[in-house]
Amino acid sequence: MPKAKISRPQIIQASLQTLASCQSLDQFSMRKVATALHIDASTIYWYFESKQAILQAMADEIAAQISFPDASLAWQTQLTQLFSTIFDVYTTHSHAAELMIATIPSSEVRLTLMNHIIGILVSAGFSEEQGSLALSTIDFFLTGLVMDLSKERQFRTAINNKQAAYLHDQVTQIHQITHDEHLIHMQNSVNNRNSQSAKQQFEAGLKLILKGLLAEKNVDLN
Repeated sequence: MPKAKISRPQIIQASLQTLASCQSLDQFSMRKVATALHIDASTIYWYFESKQAILQAMADEIAAQISFPDASLAWQTQLTQLFSTIFDVYTTHSHAAELMIATIPSSEVRLTLMNHIIGILVSAGFSEEQGSLALSTIDFFLTGLVMDLSKERQFRTAINNKQAAYLHDQVTQIHQITHDEHLIHMQNSVNNRNSQSAKQQFEAGLKLILKGLLAEKNVDLN
């Protein structure tokens, strides 16, 4: 029997809260979760055999919060709404994208999500191979962007709090080099990124990918 009155859902929620207080996934530990729950670390092992098992459960909990769009909508609209929801869920939970990469999508909830996305594309006339490749491409873009934005927020916080003079100098260097060397495209890129929210950046990139899929579909039809 467990050594303390605690439940599996409580441990998962405490784990997500603990992860939110960490600077990275590497800093997360079962001992920190136990401390947050005021229990002995050994108690957690009654429910989870390892740290990886907890990470898997945390990833499943996050994935379970993703809702599917109306199946009667156009495939582009379905994918836009679905991945927009995934973006919102990932950015709500600290290090969620990193957590997804660090775990295996072996649960029903995650496999069902992946199957649904591919199914949207297959129903729209794409092949199974195209659907699978499109899923991987958008997923790589989404997780990479979310992780990049998370690190950028850490940099900005450190710079704004005047905790990292070196980082501030690096940002200044970007503007100086792009100006002095007349790197017009990079100047525009920096300005565009600074003028858009994280969600807007994601939606713009997703729109480009979906346009590419539509073009590929039209080529196949011809």
